[in-house]
Amino acid sequence: EIDLGDNILQDGNDGNISGPLIDWLLRDAGTLPNAELFTKVLADRLRDHGIAVSRLNVMIWSLHPLIAGKNYVWLERTGMVTTYAPSYDIHDHPAFINSPLRVVSEGRGGVRQRLTDLDPADGFPIMQDLRAEGATDYVAMPLRFSDGRINVMTLTSAHPAGFSTADLGLIFECSSVISRFYEVFMQRENAQALLETYVGKRSGARVLGGQIRRGDGDEIDAAIMFCDMRNSTQLAEQMGRTDYIALLNDFFDTTSTLIDDHGGEVLKYIGDAVLAVFPAGDDAAAACAQAMAAARSVSAALNGQGSDMRYDCSIGIAFGRVTYGNVGSKERLDFTVIGQAANTAARLCDYGKRHGHEIVVSIDVADTDAHVIDLGETELHNISDPVHAFAVRPVD
Repeated sequence: EIDLGDNILQDGNDGNISGPLIDWLLRDAGTLPNAELFTKVLADRLRDHGIAVSRLNVMIWSLHPLIAGKNYVWLERTGMVTTYAPSYDIHDHPAFINSPLRVVSEGRGGVRQRLTDLDPADGFPIMQDLRAEGATDYVAMPLRFSDGRINVMTLTSAHPAGFSTADLGLIFECSSVISRFYEVFMQRENAQALLETYVGKRSGARVLGGQIRRGDGDEIDAAIMFCDMRNSTQLAEQMGRTDYIALLNDFFDTTSTLIDDHGGEVLKYIGDAVLAVFPAGDDAAAACAQAMAAARSVSAALNGQGSDMRYDCSIGIAFGRVTYGNVGSKERLDFTVIGQAANTAARLCDYGKRHGHEIVVSIDVADTDAHVIDLGETELHNISDPVHAFAVRPVD
């Protein structure tokens, strides 16, 4: 217990400071976990403040390789927020080109339109759609991020009087604070997206979870796959740079998709090769089976594709205990796997390339069906002890 003396603890619910909206922004908004919930509560607080908003739309531009941003749409009739993630094609879509979103995001100021006196031949197409739904007033205003990017918040009212000057003045005064909350949410999403893009979902989650120091990581049992494109040097010499890069991207896209489909994760691209991990958890057999299934799928998908030349791959898989974590210099880290299984997988891949086998695996990984060839104790480059290896035949 703490001796408070003559002091008295007050109830935390001590009323509004300047009304429901500002009170919430100052006290409670920072506790919300994501942008969807923030948008919903923001709409609720606007209405609590007497602002008759019937539709709230917030477009936040993102830093993501596939999506241009996130569009959060709250509707009064449902009380729910729907989130859209448009691709970069949005910038060429007529609905965006002829919209207030484009005008505001390009820094040309806000848009205000009373829909009760709108000439259907004038304005943006969205205005006519909203007017047909019973909307009476519309405003679009910028939400500026600290890096200069301009996002957009639009508000629609179905109240006969629409928005008052006082309503819009309050929202405008609060817009910089609202922007900061969305910026924090988007920075979190951007960080997660970039980490997943560059180091994978599992590894990205570990980094976001705090494994950010050199040496941070775990000892795990895993099947390690090393997949290398055959004839890449010859292809690079004979194809133009643009065609070769397109071919390489197709190779990475195919292998990565199939590895992910079978429960693995691509850790990195090394030149024209792919390093992937299939963590075992408590089921080593399942991890090995997933890696084998992925290898067969990749081999089948790539065999004979790409050009007039043979376009396929060599794959090596080994199982064992590896260090799964950060290595590198003090200021530049790499999240990867280190261990004998990783080395063995790379050497099995090399062996397959030299001896004409598309898939070569260690005995820990091989299933004992008719589609494997026992290679016996195999000498591998820079591996001190021979490895009992198997070549895997394609499955018809």
